[in-house]
Amino acid sequence: MEFMRAKFPAALALLVGILLPTDYLLEAQTQSTAGLMNRIGIENSEELAKMISDPNIRIQDKEEAVFRMGELSRQLPSHPEISPSKLFNPLLGVLIPQSSVQDHHILRVAACNALGRFAGQDGAESIVQPLGKVVRNQEEKEEVRMAAGLALSRFYKNSAAAASEELIAALNQEVDRGAHADNVRVTTQIVVSLGMLGDRRAFVPLMRVLRSNFPTDTKNKAQ
Repeated sequence: MEFMRAKFPAALALLVGILLPTDYLLEAQTQSTAGLMNRIGIENSEELAKMISDPNIRIQDKEEAVFRMGELSRQLPSHPEISPSKLFNPLLGVLIPQSSVQDHHILRVAACNALGRFAGQDGAESIVQPLGKVVRNQEEKEEVRMAAGLALSRFYKNSAAAASEELIAALNQEVDRGAHADNVRVTTQIVVSLGMLGDRRAFVPLMRVLRSNFPTDTKNKAQ
């Protein structure tokens, strides 16, 4: 029994909203964390938020919780009584780097991907600026910045103008800096995301890419 509790901590029991009798513990031994997460409905999303902020939960399990939070965005149209911010606010908190947490960047990538799924939801415009801040943060890991840039490309409806502004600011910043080993992939993602949004204001910044020292692939995408 103690072995079971170590493998599936009490937090997971709370998440599925059930007590853990012996027979369930035996069954849970063969279930993945993702399978347990899939049992959590939108009504119990606060339990996911607790897990994400719990320092005793390993990063891989938190990643599954973040992914599930993004998945629950699909249920929002059927639950008008639930504000989308109840789901995405905990994810915004994840974007803040925690240097004391090993591999925390994995969680930040997952949060960016999940936040992109809230595009078009009420209040989603409040997600755009934090994602833009991540893209512009040159001290952030490359994969996190790329995930934030990709997420912004999904805001092509009500928040398209704001998303474009964030991406244009980020692109101008990188072009001013010039091509380096740590920003070529990020800049290419920004270019692709701007293309997906189709904002005419991006024309001049994209022309700057063509005149820059960025690689041919980046220039081709800008063109």
